[in-house]
Amino acid sequence: MVPIADVRAHFSAFFAAAWLSACAARPLPTPRAGNAAVAVRPEAPAASAVAGSSAHPASEPTLDDSGDSEHDNDSTDDRAEEEEPNEVPSGATVPHPLDGWSDARIEQAVATDLASLGPMSVGTPNAGALVNGVQATPSKLYTLVSPGEAWGTQETLDYLNAAVQAVQDEFPDTPPLALGDIGARHGGPLKPHISHQAGRDLDISFYYRDGTKWYARGTRENLDFKRLWAFVRAIIAKTDIDLILLDHGLQEPLKEYALSIGEDPAWLDQVFQGKGATRAIIRHAPGHATHLHLRFFNPIAQETARRCYPALVRHKVVTAPEQYVLHKAKKNETLAMIAKKYGSTVRAIREANGLHSTLIHDQVSYRVPVSGGVRIVRTERVRIPARRPPPARRATGSMPVSSLSAGQQE
Repeated sequence: MVPIADVRAHFSAFFAAAWLSACAARPLPTPRAGNAAVAVRPEAPAASAVAGSSAHPASEPTLDDSGDSEHDNDSTDDRAEEEEPNEVPSGATVPHPLDGWSDARIEQAVATDLASLGPMSVGTPNAGALVNGVQATPSKLYTLVSPGEAWGTQETLDYLNAAVQAVQDEFPDTPPLALGDIGARHGGPLKPHISHQAGRDLDISFYYRDGTKWYARGTRENLDFKRLWAFVRAIIAKTDIDLILLDHGLQEPLKEYALSIGEDPAWLDQVFQGKGATRAIIRHAPGHATHLHLRFFNPIAQETARRCYPALVRHKVVTAPEQYVLHKAKKNETLAMIAKKYGSTVRAIREANGLHSTLIHDQVSYRVPVSGGVRIVRTERVRIPARRPPPARRATGSMPVSSLSAGQQE
């Protein structure tokens, strides 16, 4: 365990999500020699982008992809965000490449050969950083919408590749997906997102039946539920997925399709957000009717960051992250009133939201930069929750009738 007595309290935000409860150990992805981590400081050339595309419309407001929306309604709760769900069951720790390393050896590696330590997901998805990030490259699996924002951990990319490849294996004629934002090269805030800060979040397109392009709203008519469900099922079965954000209006037909092909109803009730669901994987968040938002646990990158954090601070590789509260403006409320409430400034709020004036609109959510109030976190090693693989499918003759038409199920 790395001593942290010498780490100043205001840096503790980085640890907020690292201490997750988990299950028994299982085989884990490890950094591969053929995919050496990219060094932090030198700039790397960007991969080719999708012609004429941008990750998000220029006018799009802040996207609530924090993962905190636990109900189908858009909550008006103005409390500071919980960086990670806290209801993950506790369990055993898992093996890690730095097991047996001394603090001195880690310090030396940080000082002289940072890249050798591999990618690090520092802090939380909503207040974090990325060290030794890896840039996604276009392939037969997906094209890149915004290459400059396509940096993540190797684990995140490996998990994504495994799930997309599973769809390609099942349906060989499947066209590539469009991969949107993962994160900036060094992580941290990335507009218009709240999350995407630590290399574990990404946006990915739906599978469409009619050739629809990136960021088009999904409907019962244009979504390819056969491939979309195969993708979601592979994510849950083959990766350490934390959450999948999907508009509740699309969760219903996707679940209907899964039931129609024999998926276990009790398992689906655990996977999809619903009344009484315990930490559902698929959750509603406003703004996610145009794409899937995936967040993975990273057993290697999160634990590496925890072990190396004191040395990263001492060598100024990481700095305290900017933290945000998502505030939904009320009628007759002004930026000055919001700034006073959170101890921020009008200028800081305008910059955080790309506002050209002080004009705001009621019922619109705005990011508010805040500081302080970081809770003292635990320092034990990272724990990852158990995967929830699907049970065997039932015979389709006993399946409930789906409201999807035969064409929509094709």
